[in-house]
Amino acid sequence: AACSLWVLLPSTARAAEAKEEPQTRKLTPEEISAWLDSRNPPQNKDTVRAEAPEAPPPPPRHHGLVVESSIGAMQHLGPLKNVSPLSPWFHLQLGFEPVKWAMLFGEGDITMASTSYAHPPPDPRTYTLFGFGGGVRLTLKPTDRFGIYAQGSIGAAKVTNDSLYTYGYADSTTLGPYFGGGLGLEWYQIDPHYALALNGTLRDYNNILDRSRSSQPALALMVAVALRYTF
Repeated sequence: AACSLWVLLPSTARAAEAKEEPQTRKLTPEEISAWLDSRNPPQNKDTVRAEAPEAPPPPPRHHGLVVESSIGAMQHLGPLKNVSPLSPWFHLQLGFEPVKWAMLFGEGDITMASTSYAHPPPDPRTYTLFGFGGGVRLTLKPTDRFGIYAQGSIGAAKVTNDSLYTYGYADSTTLGPYFGGGLGLEWYQIDPHYALALNGTLRDYNNILDRSRSSQPALALMVAVALRYTF
């Protein structure tokens, strides 16, 4: 009887363990796919578009203290066009914008020119025309990235030597007034401090570049590209 008991105990224990272990089965590929689809429901285009993050608005353009440098060319339109060819023109402007659409500025510029178009004698000579002054600029912004401006200025200018005296410009070495006006197009960069510009300026140098025995006005056209930085 004791031997029979020892024989039955292991089989009884195995039967109990078999009852306690849960019965499992392998999932079919179709069931796995259905389970994954239930955890990741399909999204239509409208839902994806609604959940996409919006781009941040561009930073506001700075206005205040402005430094603008230009490089371009000067072409005389009066009698001096027969004496001096197209010449490089360098311009520096310092301004203050109390509001975004208006700026008060001071300016200075220099032109390196020559008398190479004149018939010798004398031989061609080089000269420098420089000027300084101030004015007002008004700006219209049709878009956030572009602006159109108009400005007017008044100042004084002179030629550094007597290269033009021989050709009838007796007052060229005397400091005299000029009057100017211009138009420009500004392209504001992603960095709100910077802007690129293309501008054209028409000036009247009639008091210093007025040729004797000529009734034509001493006009000059300057076209330039500019880089501005606003603090």
